[in-house]
Amino acid sequence: MGMLTTLSKPMNQTKKAATYTDDAQLISQLQDEIILKFSDLITDIEQEKLPEHLLKSEIHKLVEMHKGIFNIENIKQQLFDRLFGYGFLQPLVEDRSISDIDVLRYDYILIKREGRLILSDLKFEDEATFERYCRLVIIRNGGMLNEVDSHCRVSDTKYALRINASIKPRNTSGATLSIRKHPIECYTLENLVDMRFMTRIQKDKMLQYNQGKKNIIICGKGGSGKTTLLRSLLNTVDEFERVLICESDQEVYPQKPNVISQCIKKDYLGGSKRTLEMLIKDGLTMSLDTYCIGEITGVEAWDLIQAGHTDHRILSTVHASSPEDLFLRILAMIENRTRLSELTLLRMIVNSIDVIVYLNRFQISRIVEVCGFDDVKRTPILEDIL
Repeated sequence: MGMLTTLSKPMNQTKKAATYTDDAQLISQLQDEIILKFSDLITDIEQEKLPEHLLKSEIHKLVEMHKGIFNIENIKQQLFDRLFGYGFLQPLVEDRSISDIDVLRYDYILIKREGRLILSDLKFEDEATFERYCRLVIIRNGGMLNEVDSHCRVSDTKYALRINASIKPRNTSGATLSIRKHPIECYTLENLVDMRFMTRIQKDKMLQYNQGKKNIIICGKGGSGKTTLLRSLLNTVDEFERVLICESDQEVYPQKPNVISQCIKKDYLGGSKRTLEMLIKDGLTMSLDTYCIGEITGVEAWDLIQAGHTDHRILSTVHASSPEDLFLRILAMIENRTRLSELTLLRMIVNSIDVIVYLNRFQISRIVEVCGFDDVKRTPILEDIL
């Protein structure tokens, strides 16, 4: 932090030459100061709320201090290129055959292309450079990453990315970065048949459920295709079905005009805060037919189950190892939200779900209909369809 402070103070030419030995070192230090001072401005420019010349003006002021020692025009251009764009990862971001970019450490980068993991020969210069990169990517997309908030998840709506980054002290092994890419154009159900994500019989069944406005929960582990299927289903809803999507970070990207998409407001810098629970509750006053949560991860599960229990349609995804495990996962999320007994809650969950689709390795593995509740065994009655 000390070096960041000295950058804003006047320096004579000799001191500048002694402090910075090359362009790369100067650029790194200036980048740190710009991120520290102008994080809100960077976010607003990335989201096209403000013109980029405002930041270029600030960059110009900082770089002018080093006039005569460095090629300042080159420094300014390199700084702006670093601040906007994904650097040497940009070609991977734009490559449509790549679905995931995982930087497990600064010199170890895995990519997933067409479902297969590949070790990339790309690497960052060192740990400090990589951590700086993580902070910038998160800040640019409206998040915060520092020693206090050492993990953050954001969305890049321009490239349809979900980005997770962690640094020390949460990570003892160094910074990590995970980028999940969503197709800009969602797959149709017919596309998913061609990709062997589902069979044609399964496709017809999913269409039948969707047209019948069934309550559908999609489960499986991370990367199994839950969001992919959810997007495809939303793209086939009836044009008069009024749908509200609630997400922590934008991932579904609806393409139909009758679908409203909302995201929570994260409280990085103070002020009011919106949660998934609040979005669902507010939606109850909007005369909606269907509630969709991109992914159930916590207490919002209770509000979704209540919506499903009061004759609203619900669609969502959840991490679960099987259709049977799904009920226990949801029960664990909502058990502390109410004084109702576990048995009553389980009955409510069962009554709120019509169909469970279980995915494994980017394929539909099971389609299960929920047929009721066995009061003797105290378990859901499930029937495997396909």
